[in-house]
Amino acid sequence: MPHQVVARMDACRKLVTMRKALGDTLGYRYCASPVWDMLLELYIAEREERVVYLWSLCSFANVPFPTACRKVYEMEKIGLVLCNATDRDRRGIKVSLTEKGRGVVESLLDRLAEIYKTNTGMRADIPALVSADKRAKNAN
Repeated sequence: MPHQVVARMDACRKLVTMRKALGDTLGYRYCASPVWDMLLELYIAEREERVVYLWSLCSFANVPFPTACRKVYEMEKIGLVLCNATDRDRRGIKVSLTEKGRGVVESLLDRLAEIYKTNTGMRADIPALVSADKRAKNAN
């Protein structure tokens, strides 16, 4: 896996952890961001070669199931995700990122890295951010 992909995965996992900490602390109803949460989960799942089903994706979003489903179908309508019924019994629905959806997530991760760089004076690439984070952890 190329270094930038690994760095983006690490950044994704950290963002998911931060979102969970925020939700656990404030309550998910006060900081709901189901589209972002689901895009991050789909990005990670794609890199881990995991299949994601609609039900589990909606649960991951920490909002009511109908709200999460509506957001998935809105993302499908604008071309960020693809929903496909499973071959077995047509009840399971697989959800995956489209090329456009993957590009959106990667663009956002790169923009967040740029914001981080602007505020810390560090290099603008994700690998540098990951290295800096590892150095900080080792120093503590």
